[in-house]
Amino acid sequence: MFRFGQIHSGVSMEKLPVDIPTLSDEGIANLMPANMVYPGLSRLFGHLAPNYVKYIATAMDSYTWFRYVESESKSFILKNLATRALYKMLNRQDRSHICAGNENGIVHGERAVGLTSRGVNYKAINEDGFGIFDEGEVLKLVVCDGVGDCLVGEVASFVILDQFNRYPEKSLHQVLLDSCHQLVQLAKDLAVEIPEFVTFPNEISQAAVTALRIEGDQCQVAQVGDVILYTYREGNLTMLDPHGDWLNLRQMTDLFANEKYLSQRHIINNAVGRNYDSDWQAQDFALRSGDVLVLASDGLETLHPKTVLELLSSSLPSKQKLNELYQEVIRANLNWQTPGSPIYTKPDNVTLVVYQHP
Repeated sequence: MFRFGQIHSGVSMEKLPVDIPTLSDEGIANLMPANMVYPGLSRLFGHLAPNYVKYIATAMDSYTWFRYVESESKSFILKNLATRALYKMLNRQDRSHICAGNENGIVHGERAVGLTSRGVNYKAINEDGFGIFDEGEVLKLVVCDGVGDCLVGEVASFVILDQFNRYPEKSLHQVLLDSCHQLVQLAKDLAVEIPEFVTFPNEISQAAVTALRIEGDQCQVAQVGDVILYTYREGNLTMLDPHGDWLNLRQMTDLFANEKYLSQRHIINNAVGRNYDSDWQAQDFALRSGDVLVLASDGLETLHPKTVLELLSSSLPSKQKLNELYQEVIRANLNWQTPGSPIYTKPDNVTLVVYQHP
């Protein structure tokens, strides 16, 4: 349920649904032989593009498809059992300035706008999340990307954003550390609530996160994992990479032509969760009037940096920049694995927060 026009710290926030291409049961049935159609396929595969469903229908025989549906259904059921129990423990509530926990939506704030979507051709679940925390003199922008190898990565995104919401007085470093402790405890509590989960060998939930703290003309960045920060200033685009280095357009272009980089770009060496490494340093930099910041999950890397630069170079307001970036991501991912699709296109959940400094 979306709520509209709510207030966070005296600042109006509007949360709206986001448009996502989705296949219905009937739509999937029309793309497959009758002996490969089962009830509820849209809940498992409604996020796929029609051309990819057609590819599956020709690549698998009916028995292989049956086993694949069975496997995906088991995973779907297991994840939902876990999330229901965990969100009950967390007493989850909807917030007008936060989208997380398998939410898909847009938030329009007075100073920043954000969007999160499960996207197409990746997963039926959105493991990303974001929050816009307008605290008057201080503005915090946070994007989380739940780790896909975990059982329920979207829960970590929710926990981190909920911690930012509950404890505005804490430093970025402390919020992430406290989120880590809460996630470790939640995993233990889940094994008590549903004892069978003690057998699960992997992380229950963890997430990459990048958080910005903006006060006056100063911006502080906390980065754990591979959530992207693009900065646009006077026609130039730079990106803060997961190693804490600022890359210019030429360096980014070289990386996007490097197949080794592309094959490993989503492998991260740190995330907020059980194995969190808190030994990192925040970065600070000065903002100038007109600077545009784009905080994004790595789903934005399906677009070449030159495309990002072109879209940010326009004189459009932040809401339109946000929409143009999102629509371009969806177009690229719908064409994934079709003739002419670039090698760097890789579908993923996509989350974007756009801020323009006054």
